[in-house]
Amino acid sequence: MSPFNMLSKLGLVCWPTLHLGLKKGWVKRNDVFKYAIDKLEDGKDSQGVVLIAGGDYLSDEELLSLIEGQLQGEDVAFDIDKWRLAFLLCIEESTESDESKLRRLQEIYADFDYPEDMSLCSIYSSGDTPPLVEMGKVVQKLKGRFLLSEDGGVFN
Repeated sequence: MSPFNMLSKLGLVCWPTLHLGLKKGWVKRNDVFKYAIDKLEDGKDSQGVVLIAGGDYLSDEELLSLIEGQLQGEDVAFDIDKWRLAFLLCIEESTESDESKLRRLQEIYADFDYPEDMSLCSIYSSGDTPPLVEMGKVVQKLKGRFLLSEDGGVFN
């Protein structure tokens, strides 16, 4: 499962999350169009959302500009943590070998600029717990931040 699909499954997709994901290359343009169409079907229409939904013809800059028009109080750190959770859950749910998971964990640790709460996930940490176990602790903390239940859904 892709990190974007993981975010969708968790109910954590919103305009700021899409904006960040598109800028970082973590989300495809078609996913943005689909999200806009879903918003229109939910009755949340605006001229910007309509343009995004039919935005195949838009340049990346134009698309980002239209998404920026949908942002309300963007909290970049909050959205980065959503993406970090999605990437970590993809590792956790993967059927790859532990060696592959560990390699991916190190890449994510670096890609997210070495977050402090993931320091024990590093293969170079001085911790006694294996990095993949520490990753599980980070996942639980992030789930708690987003009020996610054990089955992955958002608490209501």
